[in-house]
Amino acid sequence: MMGLTAGALAQLAQGRVVGADRALGAAVIDSREVWSGSTFFCLRGPRFDAHDFARAAIDAGASTLVVREASLAQLSPDVRDGAATLVVVDDPEKALVAAACEARRRFQGTVIGVTGSCGKTTTKDQLAAVLSTLGPTIATRGNQNNQLGVPLTLLRLEPATRFAVVEMGMNTPGEIALLARWARPSLGVVTTVGAAHLEGVGSLEEIAREKGSLLAALPADGVGFMPEAIALPWIVTRGMVARLETIGRGVGRGLRLFEARETETGCAGRVELGGARFDVTLRMPGTHNLDNALLALAVGDALGVDMGVAVSALGAMPAATLRGEVRTLASGHRVLLDCYNANPQSMRAAIESFKARAPHGLMVLGDMLELGPGALEEHAAIGRALGDFGGVVVGVGPLSKALVDAARAAGFSGERARWAPDADAAQPVVGALVAEHPWTLLKASRGMGLERVWAGLSGEGRGVH
Repeated sequence: MMGLTAGALAQLAQGRVVGADRALGAAVIDSREVWSGSTFFCLRGPRFDAHDFARAAIDAGASTLVVREASLAQLSPDVRDGAATLVVVDDPEKALVAAACEARRRFQGTVIGVTGSCGKTTTKDQLAAVLSTLGPTIATRGNQNNQLGVPLTLLRLEPATRFAVVEMGMNTPGEIALLARWARPSLGVVTTVGAAHLEGVGSLEEIAREKGSLLAALPADGVGFMPEAIALPWIVTRGMVARLETIGRGVGRGLRLFEARETETGCAGRVELGGARFDVTLRMPGTHNLDNALLALAVGDALGVDMGVAVSALGAMPAATLRGEVRTLASGHRVLLDCYNANPQSMRAAIESFKARAPHGLMVLGDMLELGPGALEEHAAIGRALGDFGGVVVGVGPLSKALVDAARAAGFSGERARWAPDADAAQPVVGALVAEHPWTLLKASRGMGLERVWAGLSGEGRGVH
């Protein structure tokens, strides 16, 4: 925690210390993740109060607890009287943010912010792999990209850390600008602007404005990166004072991608920089992931990474869980799990990639959530976009009924366009079809639990984590 102590945190949060002042260990907000020396922040939400788990956190090894003054009375006497150091504050969540901002203030390395409607987690992971070739690098874990996840990422900074890659998501207006104020990145990446989280934001223009707030937060000597084909670029770059670099697949100056193609184990392409060309091979299907890789390479180049070294680092990366994983059934049939997240943009990209790989395969497409009032039409548009796909599609979820109806209206027979109300109901439908198709795609928003279809096919149980 960049040398922070319990006393320093108490001062930052206008609280007090009960017990011995000590250096703060790793910040944790889930008692199940506590380990020896951890600092456990007792947060409170609509359905939980972490003060109820204070004793369990101490038993697991927490040496410091950050607790709410108003909740002291509910702690057991042994917790209150010295089982661990207590930092007593008005609001532990505000204390978490204060500690994170102080850790960032002390950090002397480089922070890179990453946001976008889709592709931000993949780009974040790719960028971390590239920058790790230069020195110690931390990156957002999993999908911890919100008002709790960003502080937790910043609290992992250490004096030896050279780079921090911080993913920033949003559900409500102003959220990315807030996260950027905390993280203070000097470089920023916007991967895409698309119809995600319309329910909370309202329009594509507002999404572009929100994503662009990361670029607007960069300092004058910073650098922003985005694809040349991004939607509404004049909105994304509004208010930006840093230098802008755009990358893409066209012919021009800077980093460019050529000859993108699917492979048996992922995808591949060639990148060109300054007249030199490099072959890029990824162990994740979908040529749109090459566009993400191009952004990571551009940032790496700006920070001094040798392009050959960076390309090798990308080639060694495995696909992240549920984000384009290729798994093989005992029968030899392959299943592409891409069901961690979905919006219209990522759904179309997945469909086009899968059509190129398996033009007569099996697509299992679940609901795209948080799209607001236009959700049914967005799903119908996906059904119409299936176009010349020669295989079978199974829609999963109430919204995806519109996808299936649109596919049938566009010429798909009832046998080639089927529907199931949820993932559990889809299991026997898919199970009866999978033997006829060497490739199956599972794509949906995380809330649909489409990984349960894989669990049913593979017999691996119900948990894919």
